[in-house]
Amino acid sequence: MTDQEKLPAQHTLVQTGQRSTAKSTTIIESVTDGDGKPIEDGGFAENRNLSIIGSAAPDQKAQLLDYGEPAHPPVYVDRSGHYSLIAPDQKNGVHLYTVKTTDEQVSASYTVHVVAPQDASISWISNSNGDVIENGDSTTSVDLKFEGSGESNSKVTLKDKGVTVGILNVLEGGWSAALTGLQPGEHEFTVVGSTGVESKPWIVVIVGSVTLTIQFLLGESGQLIGNQEQTTDTSLTVVGTANRSEKGKIVDYDNNLVEFVTDPNGIFTAKISNLAQKVHTIRAITDDGRISAPRVFRVVKA
Repeated sequence: MTDQEKLPAQHTLVQTGQRSTAKSTTIIESVTDGDGKPIEDGGFAENRNLSIIGSAAPDQKAQLLDYGEPAHPPVYVDRSGHYSLIAPDQKNGVHLYTVKTTDEQVSASYTVHVVAPQDASISWISNSNGDVIENGDSTTSVDLKFEGSGESNSKVTLKDKGVTVGILNVLEGGWSAALTGLQPGEHEFTVVGSTGVESKPWIVVIVGSVTLTIQFLLGESGQLIGNQEQTTDTSLTVVGTANRSEKGKIVDYDNNLVEFVTDPNGIFTAKISNLAQKVHTIRAITDDGRISAPRVFRVVKA
């Protein structure tokens, strides 16, 4: 082989990495607030209700995410490749919206700063012991405490069936109130703040108080043990009445013997055990300090 016939030098083929420049086909095209005002990416919304319109590959579902977490039920992308949704009552603050579709495409993020005035609301109502009264529930307490939220540095009006019962200052987004000496019956509390939007009603029914009593004592065999009577049993069951769901304890002069909670009918039963051979004077005492009349019995040797 002559010099002119030498084969060309061989080269090593090296494959370099390539970055995909393909853009997501899922897009957030526009955001409009509840007043019809367009909100640019990074813009501010003074209305909590947002309308979001976008496009994606057709015939699939689109899921709105806020910081990667679901913020709305999935909606359908129509045959033309369009979707739309209403995201109501968005909280104040920064929202980083994206949309993820069934084909695993994720849109570019769309930032919205929600700066809407805070509608006033009732967070909870509690009785004189600090126990929360659920909406629609009843209580024997005629003194109620309220906690709620509203627009900072404004005032809210607390109403009972439309009648103003208090005007309160909102400090750092919260307000509180106390009403005393309320009448028995149904109360429908609402609150209105600077936005003029009335809150959902919180209904509390105040019922008359049931007299706290020890009705009777039952022996180990279920026999009645009358007041001032004696028994050889060292375990007895106390049956009494109190307000519905009221808590308390049975006591004598020396000890707290047992705790009780009344049932929905205002009846409680409590078993006391290991009674010494002597005269016992017991009472029922509720957590809010109500005391029953005493019940006296003597435990004697069998």
